[in-house]
Amino acid sequence: MILKKLVSLSVFFGMCFAASAKPKNVLFIAVDDLKPILNCYGYDYAISPNIDKLAQSGTAFLNAHCQQAVCGPSRISLLTGYYPDTTGIYGMAAGKFVLREWYPDILTLPLHFKNQGYITLGTGKIFDPRNVEDDWHGPQDKISWTEFFGTNPYNKKTGPPKAGHYHNPEIIKLGKQVEKEGKAKGLKGKPLRFYMREHGAGPAVESYDVPDDAYKDGGVANRGIEQLEKLKNSDKPFFLALGFLKPHLPFVAPKKYWDLYDRSSLPLAEYQSYPKGAPKCAETEYVEARGYGGVPAKGKIDEATQRELLHGYLACVSYVDAQIGKVMKKLKETGLDKNTVIVFWGDHGFHLGDKGLWTKHTNYEQATRTPLIIANAGLPCGKKTNTPANLIDIFPTVCELSGIKTPVNLDGKSLVPVLKDSSKDVQEYAASIYTHDKRWGITIRTKRYRYTAWYKGWRNKATKGNMYVKNPEHVELYDYDKDPEEKANLADNSEYSGILKKMAKLHKEHMAFTQSKQFK
Repeated sequence: MILKKLVSLSVFFGMCFAASAKPKNVLFIAVDDLKPILNCYGYDYAISPNIDKLAQSGTAFLNAHCQQAVCGPSRISLLTGYYPDTTGIYGMAAGKFVLREWYPDILTLPLHFKNQGYITLGTGKIFDPRNVEDDWHGPQDKISWTEFFGTNPYNKKTGPPKAGHYHNPEIIKLGKQVEKEGKAKGLKGKPLRFYMREHGAGPAVESYDVPDDAYKDGGVANRGIEQLEKLKNSDKPFFLALGFLKPHLPFVAPKKYWDLYDRSSLPLAEYQSYPKGAPKCAETEYVEARGYGGVPAKGKIDEATQRELLHGYLACVSYVDAQIGKVMKKLKETGLDKNTVIVFWGDHGFHLGDKGLWTKHTNYEQATRTPLIIANAGLPCGKKTNTPANLIDIFPTVCELSGIKTPVNLDGKSLVPVLKDSSKDVQEYAASIYTHDKRWGITIRTKRYRYTAWYKGWRNKATKGNMYVKNPEHVELYDYDKDPEEKANLADNSEYSGILKKMAKLHKEHMAFTQSKQFK
């Protein structure tokens, strides 16, 4: 009976409990803007069979959080093992937050593996290019890789998307027409882009009947399959990083993935306002979806548009899931599954209508919470844990699992004890930061509560963006057992005075730690 159970879980990757004396390979899978809206995370309407199988062969972290809910800083943090508070890299404006200009000798996760004799290969979005070479078609922190593929071949029949994202000829035609009209009115730059958006060009969604590799993520999967085939006879261990771009806006995916869902049955966000009693500085003016055609620039986003956006996001999730399935199939076919640790992560979450938002860029649960699955590590599989986990914990965890030395002084903690026993904790909270309205919002998330403190202050150029603050101007407290939608800030609720004091103490400990570690 036990043998049958083990075999059933090993169909996808090989035995969960397999061990090997050879150095472990690493398959490192990043997904842009993916929140844990997956079947294996309890969203039964999400169609994600391949990621679900991945979770069955390892541990799914149900309470994992990014360190800043913005692509670039989150990735820099994860790939260096440091909080943004430590490095001071809180943004990704070209030329302002460039990793190697600030820290020429900093050690990244792939560079560390390269230095340990690994072949390090990457493609897709691993770093955000704006924080490294600022080249979307070239290497991403070139020193970190044996080889990085800046571009991947598209389907020969379709070629690449037009205007960056789209295949539907009607969408492309409309874009050209509206652009011509705007230029005739003397518009250029941002005014022209706004004019085009207001007239429906550059829509937030596309459902068109094309092959998977007509879009970028199909090419990322193809490149991963190609490299696994080449690596199967290598005598060196490898670190292979695949960065999928969807479900980042615009929500474009082949029609067959849209056809998986019934739009009318999809559940919209239950609560679409900011929490009662929350400070204004916790709100964001930037609603990312408003930058695309078909979404109003201001005011309430109507139900039909919300359903279309949610439908598009889920179609993209299923599209990426299928690409990951292709890579996993090749991993097993080559026999490399027997000695390859798989790390699957999203760089941050995404608000899907809650608080009226369709974006990340907050310190709330839907923005900071992200999927994290560590699988095929020769440890118990099919586990789930609610222990708080940071994305910076990936660096020391993968080092320990691979059997290579962990760099000293990283901010992250190894999650291997949790992988061995999913009931264990290695820390009491996960932590994130977001800067807004000339204030710093620093948030900690325990198993049950979130405590966020907002401090006056801004970037200090002399210290590369780090802050020196004393007492918070505003405080937020949320109880996810009783209020998972964050309807009310409990900081002034007398029933929570004891919890507030405990969370404030943990928060001060976190602040003391990061300020003691800040790079100068």
